[in-house]
Amino acid sequence: MIKISPLKALQPGKEIFELMISDQVNGKAHKNEELSFEDLLNLFGCPLDNRPAIYVYAFRSESGIMRGIWADIDLSQTPVDAIKRHEETVSSKVESLKIERKSKAIQKSPILLVHKKDKTLDALIDFVVRTRKPLVNEWSQMDHFLYQVLEEEVIEKFVEEFMKLNAVYLADGHHRLEAAYSLQESRPQQISSLLVSADVISIGAFHRMVSGIDISYSLLMEKLKQYYYISKIPNNKAYKPDQKNRLGFYFKGEWYQLDLNNASVALSAIPDTVILQDQILSAVLGIHKPKEDERLICFPDCEWTQFLTELDRDENSIGFSLFPMTADAFMAVAEKDEFLPPKSTWIAPKIPKGFMASSSEAILAKGEQVRIN
Repeated sequence: MIKISPLKALQPGKEIFELMISDQVNGKAHKNEELSFEDLLNLFGCPLDNRPAIYVYAFRSESGIMRGIWADIDLSQTPVDAIKRHEETVSSKVESLKIERKSKAIQKSPILLVHKKDKTLDALIDFVVRTRKPLVNEWSQMDHFLYQVLEEEVIEKFVEEFMKLNAVYLADGHHRLEAAYSLQESRPQQISSLLVSADVISIGAFHRMVSGIDISYSLLMEKLKQYYYISKIPNNKAYKPDQKNRLGFYFKGEWYQLDLNNASVALSAIPDTVILQDQILSAVLGIHKPKEDERLICFPDCEWTQFLTELDRDENSIGFSLFPMTADAFMAVAEKDEFLPPKSTWIAPKIPKGFMASSSEAILAKGEQVRIN
């Protein structure tokens, strides 16, 4: 049972848009990166629609169109066990976010929740997209779109369908959700959420680089052979695994393929990131707290080139490349209330920073209202 409700949406105007994407375009941080979203509002203004609404978010990519529902989730009316989590949180980060939630009216971006495919929800989304045009905003040129739902009868249909769901699965926003839950006792909390169907998300892998560890070639190979068959990659080509239970491995300038061996068949159902963390990173290399250990750096698949560059800089660095989890495997882990190592999944859609902000209160800002095209 997931209780959603309308929210008040904010979207940056042209000046903020250009400021926020300058990192991506120029490959460097913009000079105002230390500014908060509220500071940006005051400096540049923000198109604002103060009417509560539910939104359909759509992102068009080469692989197709991803759509989801953007709304608030009322945590006071949603059972705690209805939102399945898969990653542990860092208490210090949760505490800082609690302070931010208490003092700020704006939620800068929604958490990302995944639900199992639902034909009725798909039909409702299709209806919204078919019967109206997207809001005009600067992000449209980057193929990000929002469709506004103001009609009470349509909103109620969405509310009813989400109430029928037994569970949703948290893909991004563990610390923000934990902070909201911790404030629930003193004040009912609503959290801005993007809810997407499992059949439209894409999951990428996170690759691992370990540095600053003194271990001999023979000892590391001996430890790996306890769990994996080891084979050299022809022509020493950088290697990405093409299936589960298979890793890429880089050490002393050489690339290898690791395949789970027959003696370790009992581990085959466990996610690769868990096997790697428990049996190798922790037991062999001493990375017991992957969230905190600075010797471990994780690179999403979209930063593959940077991953290879960093490996080449240090002849003693150790690299592991991984195959991405499926959506079903991701949800299965959450269903079992199991926690994955940090940086186990890179789940898209990734909403641009500042694209989807919301507020429970009216925010006065310069600029015109969001327009309908």
